[in-house]
Amino acid sequence: MSIQDLGHIKVILGENGGRFPFCNSILIDDSVQAVIDPGAGLQQLRAINENNNIEIVFNTHVHFDHIVFNYVFDQSRIMVNEKESIYFTDRRKFIEDFGANQVWGDEWVSQWLEQTRRPEGLNSKTLAHRHEWYLSMARLDGTYRWGDVFDFGQVRMEVIPAPGHSPGFNVMYFPLQGVVYCSDIDLTAFGPWGEDYDQFIASARRIAQLDADTFVTGHESGIVSKNEFISRLDQYLEGIERRDKVLLEKLSRPRTQDEIIKEGTFYGPRIFKDDFVYCWEWYMVRQHLQRLLRQGLVTFENGIYVRC
Repeated sequence: MSIQDLGHIKVILGENGGRFPFCNSILIDDSVQAVIDPGAGLQQLRAINENNNIEIVFNTHVHFDHIVFNYVFDQSRIMVNEKESIYFTDRRKFIEDFGANQVWGDEWVSQWLEQTRRPEGLNSKTLAHRHEWYLSMARLDGTYRWGDVFDFGQVRMEVIPAPGHSPGFNVMYFPLQGVVYCSDIDLTAFGPWGEDYDQFIASARRIAQLDADTFVTGHESGIVSKNEFISRLDQYLEGIERRDKVLLEKLSRPRTQDEIIKEGTFYGPRIFKDDFVYCWEWYMVRQHLQRLLRQGLVTFENGIYVRC
């Protein structure tokens, strides 16, 4: 098990360097014990569950790599932001919000709901059919809100709103320890992923100003100082503009959204190997095209995007 110790806060480093489909998780080791974003790896999290009394599991948002091992903590309370709680009670809405019904149709969505129920999906090499979707979204025991404060003993955790990545995305701030768990404001080279990139940028810059010395990213880097976080943030956020520029180059001639997607513009050839990753490509292209429309850099008419 790979753990970095910050006192009552432990960083459980994700497998494969914390790259998707794993993430860096947090163990709060205090009078009340809790885990945040259980995606570090099955064996590590099983050991955490067996050797501790984990009362609460917090999901910062409902993305696969941050909820994947919720099911390991079968005696703990599973909690998520109220803005995303509907995804646990209505998984059809979750998959449709990623555009699956628009990309593949309603029948595919129904098949996805059925396929993810099947235990053989635990060994699936395609993300689309992983049984963990079903196991880790099968139970929700409570919700929290932006601005809520949790007291674990020596540790106090504040839920800081960070819209832009997902509807209820937040970071977890530990003011007494001077620590921020940034989750998917993660400084990775691929750049931000989100539902509203303007909001994402504003949230990231606001988070960087929190009174903390230590920032913990949900992927790859893990623990970084505040100075390093701030110094790397501009380059990270520039990933949004880089993708905008790629799309503008694609639009040197008028195109439909589907034409852009079918070229694997952002995710490359792997979009054709996994139905769900194809939906991510669809979602990312759509969000960037909407951003370019708001900026007046492209127009849209009769299903065709044209660069201004």
